[in-house]
Amino acid sequence: MSPCGGRSTPRVATDPARRPDGGYSPQLDGLRAVAVAAVAYSHWLPAWQFGLPLGAGVHLFFVLSGFLITRILLGLRDVPDRGAAVARFYVRRALRLFPAFYLVLALAWLADVPLVRDTWAWHAAYLSNVRMASEAQWLGHVTHFWSLAVEEQFYLLWPWLVLFAPARWLLAIVGGAMLLGPLARLMAAGQGLTESFWALVPGGSADSLGVGAWLALDAWRRRDARAPIVGRGWLSGAAGLAWIALALVDASRPLPPVVTVWRQLVQGLVFGWLVCHATGGFGGRAGRLLAHPWLVYVGRISYGIYLIHAFAPVVVHAAVRLLHAESLMPTAPLARAAIYAATTLGLATLMWRAVERPLLAWKTHVPYAR
Repeated sequence: MSPCGGRSTPRVATDPARRPDGGYSPQLDGLRAVAVAAVAYSHWLPAWQFGLPLGAGVHLFFVLSGFLITRILLGLRDVPDRGAAVARFYVRRALRLFPAFYLVLALAWLADVPLVRDTWAWHAAYLSNVRMASEAQWLGHVTHFWSLAVEEQFYLLWPWLVLFAPARWLLAIVGGAMLLGPLARLMAAGQGLTESFWALVPGGSADSLGVGAWLALDAWRRRDARAPIVGRGWLSGAAGLAWIALALVDASRPLPPVVTVWRQLVQGLVFGWLVCHATGGFGGRAGRLLAHPWLVYVGRISYGIYLIHAFAPVVVHAAVRLLHAESLMPTAPLARAAIYAATTLGLATLMWRAVERPLLAWKTHVPYAR
């Protein structure tokens, strides 16, 4: 049984969507593809959002990360040496994340992408979100690094809490993380930050990560395979209606921060429902779409896509200038976005095969527990 009450196919655990017990949820890779497509779309076609939240794709990633990482960590609570397990967890995370990230950052520095040379140290230290929130300023083509910083800060603290806190405290810890998000955003609003920067402050995205952790914890505590509370239709439906209501009301008359700070948590509950059911396996057309090999592949290389997509316009326009083919570059936004997408997929595939996949093989030498 999957953590959310469905069944999954047993396979070798070498992929981020695979469970430590060997189960694999291909629809989670499909959800990753949806999330990274939403992020890229919002950056390439910012004027074509049709009222949808700009950061939705990022927060779907946060819910997925909170779920998968917490599920791994809870599975390590039974190992004899938890300290060694934490060390191996960090080595595996470093193999997965650092090489591709620092390669892209170094290439952006060498290419003198605007603002990179002035701010590279913040990105290298995974403090991009702190820099942007403190200055209330986006950083152009490296703006998307803020979410990678938030994830890395999450990894610094979360393993110690999940592995070493008494089991009876875990529910309170996860619940505290879910409440920390709205509180941090309310404090950010009190400091004069606009809503677009709220998620960047320390703790400002804790509720999205916490929703994913809640899913994993609820499944771990209910090992009789009953569905988690968040997976029940009444709660997800109520969260969806509340999210829509907040968006509609805010569109006509802005709400005070004490109300809008909860919108991200409500959105996270909806995403939690998606993650829960994708883990068990959606049925029908939705399930077939999320498990389609093309979508699963895009989800598998989604980290590279996320790193590269904001630089795709730089690469494309540099190539156009080099080839003196400016007249061939389309002016229609959708056509340009299609070129950026093809460029991103090509470069992400190259990085997957040359950097990410070979290094993933090294993770077999660093098992979570011996």
